[in-house]
Amino acid sequence: MRIGFAICFALLTAMAVIGVARFISERQNYENGVERSYQIEMAARVRIAEGRGGAADRAIVAQQNQRRQELQDRISNDTRDTALLVAAGLLAGLTGALLLFSGLISSMRRPLEELVDAAGRLAGGDLKARVEVGGLSETAALGSAFNEMAEQLERDANQREALDRLRDEFVLTASHELRSPLTSVQGFAELLMLERESLTSRQVETVEVILENSRHLVRLLNDLLDLARSDAGRLAIRPQPTKLAPLIEESVRLMRAQTDAAKQSLTARIAEDLPAVEAEPDRIRQVLVNLLTNAHEYSPEGASIEVMARVGNADVEIAVRDNGPGIPPDQLEHIFERFVRGEAGLTQRVGGTGLGLAISKSLVELHGGQLAVESTVGVGSTFSFTLPLAPVPAPRAVKRATAESH
Repeated sequence: MRIGFAICFALLTAMAVIGVARFISERQNYENGVERSYQIEMAARVRIAEGRGGAADRAIVAQQNQRRQELQDRISNDTRDTALLVAAGLLAGLTGALLLFSGLISSMRRPLEELVDAAGRLAGGDLKARVEVGGLSETAALGSAFNEMAEQLERDANQREALDRLRDEFVLTASHELRSPLTSVQGFAELLMLERESLTSRQVETVEVILENSRHLVRLLNDLLDLARSDAGRLAIRPQPTKLAPLIEESVRLMRAQTDAAKQSLTARIAEDLPAVEAEPDRIRQVLVNLLTNAHEYSPEGASIEVMARVGNADVEIAVRDNGPGIPPDQLEHIFERFVRGEAGLTQRVGGTGLGLAISKSLVELHGGQLAVESTVGVGSTFSFTLPLAPVPAPRAVKRATAESH
């Protein structure tokens, strides 16, 4: 298309140049003709003035006047025609140039619009987004580069999905395979503790170590299983109308022995007439124990830990507050990420994998709530989460029977 426009533009330009050259040549002939006509007329007038001329010389004068008029008319027509030809050539050339540029812009615009659309779809997660390669060499090269990039992203995504699937399958299989023997070890240790009167103090201490470590490993396996289920989209809950007060009190009882051993104060402050929430009790207990365990483990001896529950606008807010060391601001924004733990000096004496908060956040969000944290270094931390209120059942209509007296 560009070659065709170039040829047309060259032809029209050549026509204009030829017209101008022809006009210049005709103009020169006109000037020569006028000059010769004046010479002939002047010679005739001289003869007439000297008395040597007659009717023939007077005819020559009239003839030359007519001749110059004809030359004038012809040069005027040539000037007009040449001007029109030049104007037409210039107009056609400009039109051709505009059409050429319009064609170039159009041929570039369509591929670029398609490329922008495909890039938006790719950014939105559509890894199948591709563009048609064609048009100008520049846009074709750009389209080819985009398609290669999209294909590479799709290959990388497929590889990541395959690796994630293998990882999840491994974690699930390993966790299930390890849970049975660990449960057996924990069960035997608990049976031995029931017969602790018949054991020596060294044996009791050994069984306690076995029991504590087996419980820790079971908790770790449960966390890994929840993590794998969450990644696979299989971490599900079965919400039901649930009273929070008994769950909070039970969680406090579960932690009481550990906080008492550390001379820590653990209290619960629950609002009266706390309404039921829509939640799965076991999962909310898991969240509460996770938060209380963190508060206990990261708080010093003699610290105070408090669990609070109050009614919000359309939910219930539960908070666990401690007066421990607090969380530095640079770590606060990452605290709910996986495998993130506190400061190095604290984590050396505190066990765990850094999965508890990440799992708790997932569980709270599955319930339709949010888990948040506020912390000040040297003052303490408050972890709070919300749960939606349970729907209030519609009151049943009471039918009244009326007796008719006869």
